[in-house]
Amino acid sequence: MIAGKSSYFCQRMKLNATQFGQRVITAIFFGLALLVPLFIGKITGLIILGILCLLTILEFLQLQGFAGRRLAIATTLAMLMYLGVTFITFREGIQLPVIYATYLSLAFCALLLFRLYRRENPFSFTFQVLPATLYIAIPIALLYAVANWSGSYRPVWLVAILLFVWINDILAYLIGRSIGKHPFSKHISPNKTWEGTIAGWVGCLIMAVALWQILGLMSISQWIILGLITGVTSSLGDLIESLYKRKKGIKDSGTFLPGHGGFLDRIDSLLFAAPFIALFFIICI
Repeated sequence: MIAGKSSYFCQRMKLNATQFGQRVITAIFFGLALLVPLFIGKITGLIILGILCLLTILEFLQLQGFAGRRLAIATTLAMLMYLGVTFITFREGIQLPVIYATYLSLAFCALLLFRLYRRENPFSFTFQVLPATLYIAIPIALLYAVANWSGSYRPVWLVAILLFVWINDILAYLIGRSIGKHPFSKHISPNKTWEGTIAGWVGCLIMAVALWQILGLMSISQWIILGLITGVTSSLGDLIESLYKRKKGIKDSGTFLPGHGGFLDRIDSLLFAAPFIALFFIICI
C-alpha cells in the first residue's frame, strides 16, 4: 500500500516537473518574442503590443461566441481604442486622454472585483466590446504608455513589470505545488494556495530590491510599492480568469501556447495589473 502511494506520488512529481518545464520554455520564447521588438524601437514596440492585443481580443471574443461580421466589428472597435491611446502616447506623450483611459479601466477592474466577490461570470455583458476594450485593449495600451512615461522611450519599465509578474507566477506555482495546503479561493481555484500566493508576493519584494540595485530609476520604497501592487493585482487577475473559465466550463482559453493554453491564460495577470501600474505611475512618476 505504501509502495503504491509512493509510486503515485513520484508519477505526480514527474508530471508536474514536465508541465512546469513546458511552461518555462513557452514563457521564455513568449517573453523573447515580446521583448526583442520592444527593445528594437518605439514603433516596433507599438506594433508587437498591437499584435498581442489583436490576438488576445480575437481569442476572447471567439470564446464569447463571436464569429464572422460580429467578430470583425467588435474587434475593430476594441482595436481602435488601443490605437487611439497608443497614438496619443506616441505623438504627444502622457496626456489627459491616457490618464482618463487609466481611470476608466480601473473602474472596470472594480466591477470585476465585485463580480469576483459575488462569484459571478466576470465577463457577462450585453455588449462584449466593453470587456474587449476595457479589459484587454486599454490595459495593453497602458503598458505602452508606461514605457513612454518619463518622456523618453524606456522599455526597461516593461521588463521590470514582466519580471514582477513572472516571479509571482513561478513562485506561486512552485511553492503552492510543493507545500501549499490552504486554498487561496477554494470555490474558484482550489489549486491556488495561500502559501504559494504569499511566496509570489515575497518574490516580488525581493525582485523590487534587485531592480532598485540594478536599474535605480526611483527610490527603493517606490520599487517595493510597485512590486506589491503588481504581485497582488496579478494574483487577483489570475483568479478572475479562473472564475471566468470555471463559468465557461473550460480549462484553457486557447491552445496557441503549449503549457499555457491561450493568450488570455498567459497575460490575464498582466491585463488586470496594468491599470493599477499606470495609476502608480500617475501618482509617483
